[in-house]
Amino acid sequence: MTNQKSTQGGFLEIITLFVVFCVIVWYFKIDVRGYIDSHPQIKDSLTGAVDFLKRLWSDYLSGAGMYIWNNIIIDVIWKNIDKLILK
Repeated sequence: MTNQKSTQGGFLEIITLFVVFCVIVWYFKIDVRGYIDSHPQIKDSLTGAVDFLKRLWSDYLSGAGMYIWNNIIIDVIWKNIDKLILK
């Protein structure tokens, strides 16, 4: 049996890195929008990525996401939150 370090990053690691990045940008008052606006190639790439994510959500993920939100989050958790808290 060998000990191998997992090289797969998790979703929480990505979220944590994004939050740390946002805090650093906020702390040092870095003008990200100004930087992106001054570099048209970066702006075009980000615009394409945002458009892709919007299409991905609207074409494929919104149905499942809305089902989970309405039938699991709202119906199961939100309507029973008082029972969960009072236990």
